Amino acid sequence: MALRYKTVWKKDMRKDAQEGAKLLYGATVVTAQYSFDQLCKDITDNCSATASDVMMVVSAMVTMAKKALLRGETVVINGFGNLRLQAGSQGVASAEEFKTHLMKKPKMIFRPSTSLLEVRDQVRYEALQVTEKTVECDKPHSLD
Repeated sequence: MALRYKTVWKKDMRKDAQEGAKLLYGATVVTAQYSFDQLCKDITDNCSATASDVMMVVSAMVTMAKKALLRGETVVINGFGNLRLQAGSQGVASAEEFKTHLMKKPKMIFRPSTSLLEVRDQVRYEALQVTEKTVECDKPHSLD
Protein backbone atom coordinates (compact mmCIF):
# COMPACT_ATOMS: atom_id res chain seq x y z
CA MET A 1 0.00 0.00 0.00
CA ALA A 2 1.14 3.55 -0.63
CA LEU A 3 0.45 7.06 0.64
CA ARG A 4 -1.73 8.86 -1.85
CA TYR A 5 -1.06 12.43 -2.85
CA LYS A 6 -2.69 15.15 -4.87
CA THR A 7 -1.02 18.14 -6.48
CA VAL A 8 -1.92 21.70 -5.50
CA TRP A 9 -0.87 25.08 -6.83
CA LYS A 10 0.44 27.45 -4.15
CA LYS A 11 1.86 30.94 -4.19
CA ASP A 12 5.58 31.04 -4.99
CA MET A 13 7.17 32.34 -1.76
CA ARG A 14 10.74 32.60 -3.08
CA LYS A 15 12.39 36.02 -2.80
CA ASP A 16 12.86 36.40 -6.55
CA ALA A 17 9.36 35.14 -7.49
CA GLN A 18 7.26 37.23 -9.84
CA GLU A 19 4.02 38.60 -8.47
CA GLY A 20 1.22 36.06 -8.86
CA ALA A 21 3.65 33.21 -9.59
CA LYS A 22 2.65 29.77 -8.37
CA LEU A 23 4.41 26.44 -7.85
CA LEU A 24 2.96 22.94 -7.97
CA TYR A 25 3.34 20.93 -4.75
CA GLY A 26 2.44 17.40 -3.76
CA ALA A 27 0.30 16.96 -0.62
CA THR A 28 -0.65 13.64 0.96
CA VAL A 29 -4.35 12.85 1.27
CA VAL A 30 -5.97 10.67 3.93
CA THR A 31 -8.21 8.19 2.13
CA ALA A 32 -9.54 6.12 5.05
CA GLN A 33 -9.62 5.75 8.82
CA TYR A 34 -8.45 2.74 10.80
CA SER A 35 -11.21 2.48 13.39
CA PHE A 36 -10.83 1.41 17.01
CA ASP A 37 -13.12 -1.57 16.34
CA GLN A 38 -11.01 -2.67 13.36
CA LEU A 39 -7.80 -2.25 15.38
CA CYS A 40 -9.21 -4.45 18.16
CA LYS A 41 -10.38 -7.06 15.64
CA ASP A 42 -6.96 -7.15 13.99
CA ILE A 43 -5.25 -7.51 17.37
CA THR A 44 -7.48 -10.48 18.24
CA ASP A 45 -6.45 -12.10 14.96
CA ASN A 46 -2.80 -11.93 16.13
CA CYS A 47 -3.15 -13.13 19.73
CA SER A 48 -5.36 -15.21 22.02
CA ALA A 49 -7.28 -12.26 23.53
CA THR A 50 -10.90 -11.68 22.59
CA ALA A 51 -12.07 -8.43 21.01
CA SER A 52 -13.79 -7.40 24.24
CA ASP A 53 -10.58 -8.12 26.20
CA VAL A 54 -8.57 -5.94 23.83
CA MET A 55 -11.13 -3.13 24.00
CA MET A 56 -11.13 -3.30 27.78
CA VAL A 57 -7.32 -3.16 28.00
CA VAL A 58 -6.96 -0.31 25.51
CA SER A 59 -9.73 1.68 27.23
CA ALA A 60 -8.02 1.15 30.60
CA MET A 61 -4.70 2.21 29.08
CA VAL A 62 -6.23 5.48 27.85
CA THR A 63 -7.79 6.12 31.28
CA MET A 64 -4.47 5.50 33.05
CA ALA A 65 -2.58 7.64 30.51
CA LYS A 66 -4.95 10.56 31.16
CA LYS A 67 -4.36 10.27 34.91
CA ALA A 68 -0.58 10.16 34.45
CA LEU A 69 -0.65 13.20 32.14
CA LEU A 70 -2.65 15.15 34.73
CA ARG A 71 0.04 14.30 37.30
CA GLY A 72 2.64 15.86 35.00
CA GLU A 73 4.19 12.55 33.96
CA THR A 74 5.34 11.44 30.53
CA VAL A 75 3.46 8.36 29.33
CA VAL A 76 5.85 5.90 27.67
CA ILE A 77 4.35 3.21 25.42
CA ASN A 78 7.20 0.96 24.28
CA GLY A 79 7.33 0.60 20.52
CA PHE A 80 4.82 3.42 20.04
CA GLY A 81 6.16 6.59 21.66
CA ASN A 82 5.80 9.13 24.45
CA LEU A 83 2.95 11.48 25.37
CA ARG A 84 3.22 14.53 27.58
CA LEU A 85 1.52 17.85 28.25
CA GLN A 86 3.43 21.08 27.75
CA ALA A 87 2.29 24.60 28.62
CA GLY A 88 3.72 28.08 28.93
CA SER A 89 2.33 31.34 30.26
CA GLN A 90 1.99 35.04 29.64
CA GLY A 91 4.99 37.00 30.87
CA VAL A 92 4.99 39.36 33.85
CA ALA A 93 7.59 41.79 35.20
CA SER A 94 8.03 40.22 38.65
CA ALA A 95 7.49 36.99 40.59
CA GLU A 96 4.86 38.71 42.76
CA GLU A 97 2.72 39.41 39.68
CA PHE A 98 2.71 35.81 38.48
CA LYS A 99 -0.56 33.94 39.06
CA THR A 100 -1.74 30.53 37.92
CA HIS A 101 -4.41 32.02 35.62
CA LEU A 102 -1.59 33.28 33.37
CA MET A 103 -0.84 29.70 32.32
CA LYS A 104 -2.00 28.86 28.79
CA LYS A 105 -3.91 25.77 27.71
CA PRO A 106 -1.42 22.88 27.49
CA LYS A 107 -0.52 21.19 24.22
CA MET A 108 -0.38 17.43 23.86
CA ILE A 109 3.10 16.47 22.68
CA PHE A 110 3.61 13.08 21.00
CA ARG A 111 7.09 11.82 20.26
CA PRO A 112 7.09 8.62 18.22
CA SER A 113 9.45 5.78 19.10
CA THR A 114 12.42 4.92 16.92
CA SER A 115 10.70 1.75 15.70
CA LEU A 116 7.57 3.72 14.74
CA LEU A 117 9.70 6.29 12.90
CA GLU A 118 11.18 3.48 10.80
CA VAL A 119 7.84 3.33 8.96
CA ARG A 120 8.92 6.50 7.13
CA ASP A 121 11.67 4.55 5.37
CA GLN A 122 9.07 2.16 3.92
CA VAL A 123 6.75 4.81 2.45
CA ARG A 124 5.85 4.70 -1.21
CA TYR A 125 3.78 7.37 -2.96
CA GLU A 126 0.96 7.01 -5.42
CA ALA A 127 -0.95 9.79 -7.20
CA LEU A 128 -4.59 10.06 -6.16
CA GLN A 129 -6.82 9.40 -9.13
CA VAL A 130 -9.27 12.29 -9.37
CA THR A 131 -12.52 11.57 -11.16
CA GLU A 132 -14.87 14.33 -12.17
CA LYS A 133 -18.49 13.76 -11.38
CA THR A 134 -21.33 15.72 -12.95
CA VAL A 135 -24.68 15.68 -11.20
CA GLU A 136 -27.86 17.01 -12.70
CA CYS A 137 -30.03 19.05 -10.36
CA ASP A 138 -33.74 18.22 -10.53
CA LYS A 139 -34.89 21.38 -8.71
CA PRO A 140 -36.16 24.42 -10.61
CA HIS A 141 -33.98 27.54 -10.49
CA SER A 142 -34.85 31.13 -11.24
CA LEU A 143 -32.46 33.78 -12.52
CA ASP A 144 -34.76 36.65 -11.44
